[in-house]
Amino acid sequence: MLILTPKPTYISRSAFQWILHQALVADERYTYRGLIGSLAQDMPTIQKVAMVKEDEDIQQTLDVWSDLDIQCLGFFHFEEDAASSELVDVMPDEYIELKVRLSEKGRLDLLAYHCNKSSESVEKINLDLIEDGQKDAVV
Repeated sequence: MLILTPKPTYISRSAFQWILHQALVADERYTYRGLIGSLAQDMPTIQKVAMVKEDEDIQQTLDVWSDLDIQCLGFFHFEEDAASSELVDVMPDEYIELKVRLSEKGRLDLLAYHCNKSSESVEKINLDLIEDGQKDAVV
């Protein structure tokens, strides 16, 4: 039996804004990266985000999220920075990678990719922005 893992197709406005805001105020002493997640009952929507400044923060955040019934869907980082092996290693077989692009004149872009560890495939995806608490758009 083939079990399909639903790809997130939505991102909440607050998660989107938080990721972009953190990019603007990023502390140069730390690598800009973090985790994205969703409540188990709202799987197709990225709505939870957490910065991970140190490698130890990754597992600690995942443990807290597990207690809160939040499933990790992937991570985010600056487009020009390579994803750390520590971050990729804790990801599920299929995960989302969000790359933040800071362009000239203050333009911010959020690029989304569906990654599969087994097949080593990477597919660009589109995420629709939804308002916080909006449920009717998510099927």
